[in-house]
Amino acid sequence: MNTDEVEHDMRKAAFDQNHASFRSLNQQMWQIPLISMTLTGGLWFGVSRAEDFFLFQIALLLLAAAGNGALFIILLRVRFVMEQYLKWLETNYPAGFVSARGTQWYSRSYLVRSLFQAMLVLAAVLSLILMGATAWTRWEEVSGIMPDDPALAYYESHARSLADGYETLSLESAHPALLTLITDTFGDRPLTVLDVGAGTGRDASWFASHGHRIVAVEPSPAMQEIGKRLHPDPKIEWRFDSLPGLSKIRSSGEKYDLIVLSAVWMHVKPDDRVQALRTLRSLLRPDGRIYLTLRIGPPEPVRGIYRVSVDALEDLLGPIGLKASKIDEQEDLLGRSNIKWIAMTIFNP
Repeated sequence: MNTDEVEHDMRKAAFDQNHASFRSLNQQMWQIPLISMTLTGGLWFGVSRAEDFFLFQIALLLLAAAGNGALFIILLRVRFVMEQYLKWLETNYPAGFVSARGTQWYSRSYLVRSLFQAMLVLAAVLSLILMGATAWTRWEEVSGIMPDDPALAYYESHARSLADGYETLSLESAHPALLTLITDTFGDRPLTVLDVGAGTGRDASWFASHGHRIVAVEPSPAMQEIGKRLHPDPKIEWRFDSLPGLSKIRSSGEKYDLIVLSAVWMHVKPDDRVQALRTLRSLLRPDGRIYLTLRIGPPEPVRGIYRVSVDALEDLLGPIGLKASKIDEQEDLLGRSNIKWIAMTIFNP
């Protein structure tokens, strides 16, 4: 084999290799939009399913933005290398090189790359906007509601596990005295009910399904999100507010036949209890009732649980002009031997 043949074979081998590499890069470039759509769509879907985990939502949206940003850079690099191969092919085989340079907007160089890049930038920017909106919404929900309150912090961080425990019980098993109170006091007429500290909405859902108008107040965004998902009844009016002021509820001027505080009173700080009772009285209709459960057991400062008792509650009610009556006493339905629950009804004398 002479020198010309060797040179020809080497140039042919180089041409074949560069041509194959170019085709491989071209396929990769066309895969980038598909990767972006799969990545972004999957992460956005994950955000929609992770309603109870705010930080996880933020992490997924940040990953979506970063992923599309990385693909933007990868696309630049792939297109640059492809251009080098095209120049080599044009130089070494001008007779067989096809130029696609046009003068119309749709035939200009880098059009495909530019469109791909625009899609990647749009996906990244939308992810950042969604991340900002999610963070801002959560901040608006939390700010001003029970600031620095350990109870709120506990419910926020343990919402899912707490919800599992609450939802294993029905209202009938958890509050049999409440059903008796409703029947004996109001008969079967529809009521306007305020559920303060509604949690997962288990009790609110019962009221809605039995024809009562129910306003569910829950200061924990995580608990409220779970409640909306587990009990998507449009008749449940969810509100962000908290004791002792319930300022948003009071601003409506509405009065209620029944106010329910289930496992709430022990979270109200002792110094705030008089104000809380005055607030509840201002929301109660003259012939209305407050149903309140007392957790009789040791305090738990980490969870924002303070000591309560029947005597302490009655001492607070007298100067306010309210009376209370004990209507039930139960062992803890979650099996805690050192805790029992006393149900009280509070009313205007």
